[in-house]
Amino acid sequence: MKRCILIAMMVFAGISLFAQETEEESQFTSIYAEKKWPSAKRPQTPSSEKLNAAAQKNIENATEEYVEETKDTFSFGMTSQIETLMQSLTADEDCRFVNEAYDLFQETKSPRVRELILAYFAKLEDPCLEDFAVEVINEPFDYRNETITACFEYVSAVKTKDAIPGIVAVLESEDSEFFNYALTALGQTGGTQEALYLSDYIDRDDLTLAQRQQLMRVLGQLKAVETWDKLSEIAQDTDENMYVRAYAAEAIGAMEVPDSEEILIDLYEATEPIIREYVVRGLSHYTSENTRKVIKQALKDDNYRVRLEALSVVESQNITECAKDLVYHCKTKEETVVKEKCYKVLAKLNTADGNEYLVSVLKDKKAGDSAKAKVAAALLENGSVGTKEIVELASSTLKDDKSKSLRYALGKEIAKYSRSEFAGLCSEYLASKDVMTQGTGLDMFATGRYESARKAVQDLAALAPDENDTDSKTRKPNNVNATKAKKILAGMGSK
Repeated sequence: MKRCILIAMMVFAGISLFAQETEEESQFTSIYAEKKWPSAKRPQTPSSEKLNAAAQKNIENATEEYVEETKDTFSFGMTSQIETLMQSLTADEDCRFVNEAYDLFQETKSPRVRELILAYFAKLEDPCLEDFAVEVINEPFDYRNETITACFEYVSAVKTKDAIPGIVAVLESEDSEFFNYALTALGQTGGTQEALYLSDYIDRDDLTLAQRQQLMRVLGQLKAVETWDKLSEIAQDTDENMYVRAYAAEAIGAMEVPDSEEILIDLYEATEPIIREYVVRGLSHYTSENTRKVIKQALKDDNYRVRLEALSVVESQNITECAKDLVYHCKTKEETVVKEKCYKVLAKLNTADGNEYLVSVLKDKKAGDSAKAKVAAALLENGSVGTKEIVELASSTLKDDKSKSLRYALGKEIAKYSRSEFAGLCSEYLASKDVMTQGTGLDMFATGRYESARKAVQDLAALAPDENDTDSKTRKPNNVNATKAKKILAGMGSK
């Protein structure tokens, strides 16, 4: 009799526990049971600062003529022309045509055009298409896969919280095709509640290894400390998949819980390079002496990806005492990608030892052109030292056609900045007979607007053919740089 009662009690307890778990799951699911539908809205009006920045990003496109041509393309262009235009506007983050793009979105029957316009507004982080994107995520059945993917990427970019119920529905469905997109979107749009919901996913038996790995990464993005216990346990579990452990390690570091630091320091002794790499990422959130010691060790790691991560920490935390370590790596047979990263970090650290070494590369006749170009780019970006040596090096390449590749590379970097020291070099590039060199000189002028070079640009622009002249006898021959010079001057308001 007692045995029957005991069995009955155990069965009842099991049922109660199951009921409790089912109730907890239903509470989570019920939160997202009601899908939301954002109202339609027009694009945000760009600020005058953003409009000016868009016009000046590509000075050739700053003219009234370009604006009218672009509007005509929106109104009358073929699908292929629209596609090319949208890709260009998105790359330049050109916000001058948001209304034209929005209106076309409402009218077009081309899925590809809609997807490109979604990408455009995603880049601008404008929520004007939330209503469409959420509708697709809520009811994806009538849309092609590329459109569904574009909508997930769009709501991720603009952080559309109204999309969360639809995203969760995708995660709960048996169709795994959009699982990773949905996870990523939830990581971008969700908060603590969504992190707790996803933390329960970890124990599911139906997840693939790839899905568990992506889940770890998303939990790290959410930075919800409520999941710390579970993730820290996973990070230290030697029986767990190494990628899952690595992503968990990065995640607990991003949460900046004090206890994470000691766990990560211990985990750096892992034999798997991927774990050490992500441990360093996790430790990037800590600045103690013990963490600094690990970062210095990571600079010597046998795996170059670990060294790269350590360099990123040195850069972000401005650890100047590591400058000598970086110079050593530059002088040895190091991976090219690591050396190039060292150049950039050394320039940013701006130490005497680092600067001396970088300038020496510019002067070294035995140094390769690629190394010189990368060093110059790093020094120009930092703007501290080396400008005189860079100008001298660029000027010397104009006298030697064997150095054309270095000439182009240096000119491209110099053209990013407006500095008085570059005025003379701009004129030298413009005076070249080489078309690409001359074109680079025009890029320098467009950025720097050097008065000493204006006459040369005006003379070049005078060679441009008149578009209204259709007479083959009087029409000037095509000249790419002349036409470019004319557009640049027009964009500056010059005749």
